[in-house]
Amino acid sequence: MFIFLYGQDSYRSSQKLTEIKQNFIEKTDPSGINIVCLTAEDFSLEKFNGAASQSGFLVAKRLIIVKNLLTKKPLKETADDLVELLKKLAGNDNIFVFWENGLPDKRTALFKYLNTSQLVQDFTPLENRKLADWAEKYLAAKGGQMAKSALVLLLSCIGHDLWLLANELDKLMAYKNNLLISQKDVEELVTAKLNENIFGLTDALAASNKSQALKLLQEQLNLGLNETYLLAMMLRQFRILAEIKSLLSQGVLPQEMASKLKLHPFVIKKSLPQAQKFTLTKFKNIYQKLVEVEKKIKSSALPKQTLLSLLIMAI
Repeated sequence: MFIFLYGQDSYRSSQKLTEIKQNFIEKTDPSGINIVCLTAEDFSLEKFNGAASQSGFLVAKRLIIVKNLLTKKPLKETADDLVELLKKLAGNDNIFVFWENGLPDKRTALFKYLNTSQLVQDFTPLENRKLADWAEKYLAAKGGQMAKSALVLLLSCIGHDLWLLANELDKLMAYKNNLLISQKDVEELVTAKLNENIFGLTDALAASNKSQALKLLQEQLNLGLNETYLLAMMLRQFRILAEIKSLLSQGVLPQEMASKLKLHPFVIKKSLPQAQKFTLTKFKNIYQKLVEVEKKIKSSALPKQTLLSLLIMAI
């Protein structure tokens, strides 16, 4: 059995992978010793074939998980040989899961072969009603309550990054001790924090003030925010600023931007002064560098903080 999980929404794909592992442990292998996990960094055809060729120990099958192989872009020869090997393993009793943290190159032969499986899921980002439904289910599962206006504002501020959204929902529920979360709570605990954490750093990056940006980065890390969180928020903020700047150049009025960009007016109000300070070219250049660092964080052996510091020095 081949299972192929990929897509931009790595939160839901990660949850699905966890669900598969838990089901395997509960139904097949309580010990968990028949679960083999290979990452792109330690993958080789020999290791994979060795794991695939063995039967389960005291159980009928093994669960073999391969992570980020396509995202890492294996050598063409390796990928082609793997396709041929997978064809030979089509009747194997083991369960093979290929999981990608993101969207791999769909043009490769390996992707095309894996995509022919009946158990393929492309986790595209949730939008609008589906995103709100996800948040409501997340709250309900943890006993939380949230006013509709509060949820609308939160989704407008965070967007469809479920890692960030789950993090903010958890903090709001903890703060309210599972009492009703109001719009004021979101404004004070989320949007105010976004201003504090991101807007100063955004200003420093856009102005190429490296010493200030490094100082603010260290302050946020000292507060306990991790590098992945900060990078995701910077990416989102610069994307919003570039979009606002583009609309300004087209003569779109500020009051019309919220509906066009599907953002809460609060976000437009806070971002507009910043967008007016800098050129669209500057924003696009920084955003591209942020995207490059995001890719490196997933694949490089360098510490995440080092990658962010190098980013700041390169701007």
